[in-house]
Amino acid sequence: MSRLSMRICTGVCISLSLLCMGCGSAEPEYAHVRVHEEELHLGIDEPFDLAFIADTHISLVDERDKELTDKAMLRYGAFLSPDGLHADEMFAEEMNYIKEISPDLLILGGDIVDSAMYASIEYVKEKVDATGIDYIYGMGNHDFEYGDEYYTDRAYEEYLPRLEVISDTKNGYQVREYDGFTVMVTDDDNNQVTEGALDKLKELCGEGKPVILCTHVPIEPDAEYAGELMDKSIEAWGAYDDGRSRVLIGYNSCIPNEVTSQFIDIVKAKDSPVELVISGHIHFYNKSNLTGELTQITTGAGFEGDVIHLHID
Repeated sequence: MSRLSMRICTGVCISLSLLCMGCGSAEPEYAHVRVHEEELHLGIDEPFDLAFIADTHISLVDERDKELTDKAMLRYGAFLSPDGLHADEMFAEEMNYIKEISPDLLILGGDIVDSAMYASIEYVKEKVDATGIDYIYGMGNHDFEYGDEYYTDRAYEEYLPRLEVISDTKNGYQVREYDGFTVMVTDDDNNQVTEGALDKLKELCGEGKPVILCTHVPIEPDAEYAGELMDKSIEAWGAYDDGRSRVLIGYNSCIPNEVTSQFIDIVKAKDSPVELVISGHIHFYNKSNLTGELTQITTGAGFEGDVIHLHID
């Protein structure tokens, strides 16, 4: 039986600016942030707060990446919040919110920068460091792309290392151990996980502690639970010619290789230590079952202000 429960203001996320309506006070410096508050009950001794943001798609460029200027400016104009804020402006508000709530851990779940441009990476580092909050930066499918370099050897060898100033990802995953549970952030930026991530998950299975798993690309739910997420993902992003979703990982979506199949099997197993999966990538909020006992929450787009605030006790 899943131990996850959810509470969302009025059943949907709301802009924090609504909290000031009629109260006579000025809007907070994070007025456009939309928060989904969740709860996970693990029976730990001390409550723990986790914040998750993905898909901010920050596209700032300077002379160091001048060959990407035209593309960067187009992308800068493409990612706007409903109120017309650019991605960097919204990220600043989100970091103001993070500083205000002071979670124990912030997870940046991929596509935080839209391309591996120095100005974008440095902007994110400056804003995150100013919060003083411990954080993990996981990789999405855009963070280390560069022009036409997308999943190429050059992208991995030359542009992924640019993010080392803000991300400690190695072998395709990062882990934080806490009293009573573990957080694992897995890079599935190319719709597959690494052998290193699979080996680490197997190791965690032997430790007997609950695991909160964070990915960029969501996992396709078991067939009996797939309808809602599958239908929404196809409506938003289209389908392959054979009807498979383009933005999930699974046999009716982006087909997993052998390593990724083993990883997903462990995540979904009845004796899995994974208690919750949190992901991004699809740019809309969704909460649904992966299996009869496991829930997956997918955050909406960070450039629109969406933040997951998870309370663990």
